[in-house]
Amino acid sequence: MSRTPVLLDCDPGIDDALAITYLVAEHRAGRIDLAGLVCTAGNASLDDTVANALAWLELAGSPELPVAAGASGPIAVPHALTPETHGPRGAGHAELTTTRGADPRDGARLWVDAARAHPGELVGIVTGPSSTLARAVALDPALPRLLGRLVVMGGTFRGHPGNTTPVSEWNVDVDPEAADRVCQVWEDAIVADPVVMAPLWCGLDLTEHAVWTPERSRRLLEVSDSPLTHRLVDALRFYFEFHASVGEGYVAQVHDPFVAWMALHPEVVVWEKAHLRVECAGEHTRGMTVADVRGQRGVVDNARIASDVVVPGGADAVLDEICAAIVSLAGPPG
Repeated sequence: MSRTPVLLDCDPGIDDALAITYLVAEHRAGRIDLAGLVCTAGNASLDDTVANALAWLELAGSPELPVAAGASGPIAVPHALTPETHGPRGAGHAELTTTRGADPRDGARLWVDAARAHPGELVGIVTGPSSTLARAVALDPALPRLLGRLVVMGGTFRGHPGNTTPVSEWNVDVDPEAADRVCQVWEDAIVADPVVMAPLWCGLDLTEHAVWTPERSRRLLEVSDSPLTHRLVDALRFYFEFHASVGEGYVAQVHDPFVAWMALHPEVVVWEKAHLRVECAGEHTRGMTVADVRGQRGVVDNARIASDVVVPGGADAVLDEICAAIVSLAGPPG
């Protein structure tokens, strides 16, 4: 059976690190073909996101993959970094180094090249701002038709509060114009060809159920005392401290690996069709993901909004599977 080609567009970022290592494990297990990583400025600067991605791949024992630098910031506003959330360079308390180098291509070009190399098959996963993807669809407007599926960690739905403003999720809030451009491009593509699959948007109302605890970190080290697991635990400790500082408790909401897992298990994801747009102008609502699930706008549905995963144990069981995948990379304690 052929392996599913996957491209990850990320902004590592602590929970991005878990998504990267999980996808490397799936690649090494022969379940996917990890076609490359695109790095977008988000949680950290573009230089740091690229360096972090290369370091996590090296720690995970990944084969050489193309890692391309994408957008260095949002379309319309200055880039707001998040050192309080992910640490000064995006890796929490982890000290990262790498001997690997980045691909010379622009991240938007890697999106297009990967899609054209796997027409109708590539699964694109976005766990950071949509800034590079917005550039990729401008570079090649056929991208929605070329992709097999697109899965986005972004937004918040069904009245769930935001984590950046009362109504906005961070990935969308940092570059609403890019996220809205993605919505517009897929709407146009679906109007032109109804066979085009609408992107799956995974918002905070679902991803906040993926909660990593200190106990899970302890169990990870018990079964795999390796450089990879130690660096991940160091990074996650910073994430615990951030969540505690904002009243969430000494835990970490790990959105990105949960979304990566959903991208590889579409058969268990519950979703509903919607027409999605992103508010870019409202004084109090900028960055809000506005999903019309009742057809009130009278236009084509351009999104699928994820609401649940149908697996025994829910998000905790998914994190168990992700943890086991990471252990498979690092090996037993030694």
